[in-house]
Amino acid sequence: MVWISKREIAYYIILRKVFNNKSFNLGEALDVLSLFGSKNIGRKTLKKLVKKGFLEKTGALDYNIVELEKAFEKLLLGYMIQRLYRNLKSRGYKVVIDLKNSSVIVECDQRLENIIANLSIVGIDVKCKQK
Repeated sequence: MVWISKREIAYYIILRKVFNNKSFNLGEALDVLSLFGSKNIGRKTLKKLVKKGFLEKTGALDYNIVELEKAFEKLLLGYMIQRLYRNLKSRGYKVVIDLKNSSVIVECDQRLENIIANLSIVGIDVKCKQK
């Protein structure tokens, strides 16, 4: 999993403060970000922020800032699924994951089913199949 760099965090904070959670276009963003690096680096960083879920593309050249907590949830969802998969696998459960749909299918007993029911809160869709 690729984490977020200091530059990406800095650019996210700059954009959030300057545009105050309003929509903005590529040109406006690059005008501001070019004070901190080249326009080329600004463009690449914007792409990375979109890919990692910190910015949302609303048009060909238009963006919105994503709420920080939602962005981190999206960034870490794959990590959380992988950790769940490895942990259940090491405990001897048969587990299948689908990263595209953020879902996990596990053969589980009643005790595990009760515990897993709470995971939908964090955005992981876990389905239990009885053994």
